[in-house]
Amino acid sequence: MVLTRRAQMEISQWLPNEILVHIIQYSRNADQATLARVSTLFRDLCLPVLYRVVKIKGPRGIASFCSAIRENPPRADAVRSFTLDAPKTRDSESCSDISLAPLKLMLKLNHLSISRLDSPTCVALEDCNFPELISCDIRVRAIDARFCDPVARFLARHPTLKRLHLNSSMSSVGRVTLPNLEFYEGGAGFILALDAISLKEVYLAWFSNDNAEKIIIGLSSITQPDFPVISSHTSGSWGGLRQIVTSLSKHMRHIKTLRLYCLRDSFGQDTIRHITESLPRFTGLLYLEVGSFGHVRMLMSGASDEDRMAAEAWGEACPTLEACGLNKRAWRKIDGRLQEFPIKEFKILAGLSKLGS
Repeated sequence: MVLTRRAQMEISQWLPNEILVHIIQYSRNADQATLARVSTLFRDLCLPVLYRVVKIKGPRGIASFCSAIRENPPRADAVRSFTLDAPKTRDSESCSDISLAPLKLMLKLNHLSISRLDSPTCVALEDCNFPELISCDIRVRAIDARFCDPVARFLARHPTLKRLHLNSSMSSVGRVTLPNLEFYEGGAGFILALDAISLKEVYLAWFSNDNAEKIIIGLSSITQPDFPVISSHTSGSWGGLRQIVTSLSKHMRHIKTLRLYCLRDSFGQDTIRHITESLPRFTGLLYLEVGSFGHVRMLMSGASDEDRMAAEAWGEACPTLEACGLNKRAWRKIDGRLQEFPIKEFKILAGLSKLGS
């Protein structure tokens, strides 16, 4: 259907463009694409919405999108969020022939997410500068050593970043200054390369060769001691977490929320005891969670009693503690007494409900 000029004028009279754009934003992508072909009016209104959030999978999607930008460069100005989700497949070789040069035209990009790093992608990043970038996710299982420095240089060119997710360890890179960074999720070793002043939340994955004392001292230098911090740590062993807790209690006593997770299922009373002994050194701790991934504990009366006793011991050791979680259960202080409440509510209260978002 093609609208006449008179029909377009009548639509604009009864429904201002702002209202039409609002309606378009809440329509399905397929409907937006259809509307864009109805008339010049709807094309001009729909295309910026269609290109606002771009998610690409596979070499065909990359080629199609880049071709569209090359044919009509102004469309790149509409992109605010760009996700390149191209896992390694049989078609990976064909991706190497695709130029990502149109990326550098997205001058109003706010969010960038990449799930595969190869030479073409790194070349594209080297040429890019996004003045309004505030969020970056590089979700690569293992970053090739060749690409660590290019990624670090890319990050350093974007001091506007507030949120950063690095799914891999990047410890052996030069200094990366991000003065506006508030949230970091990724390998603990990258903390040693990071120069920041506004960090409020960290979700660190620890590896066996990480130096807990050195990294925690580095972390303390890029957080404000008079500002509450959410500090989450995941390690492959409970022994590693005990070292982390010791260092935190010495150098980062101002933490507001502390989360300790292990990749192993079981832990002994020595871990609980060590945490309890470290808690009095924290000056402003409000929320504490301890657990393990994939851990399912039988709620037998003995186990249930042990968990509650541990929670009570934590409350006594740390007077500022308002709530704690252990083994997927949670308690909070009400009128000076611990009462159990849903673990989901605990995560919201502790600020952990948006982990990794």
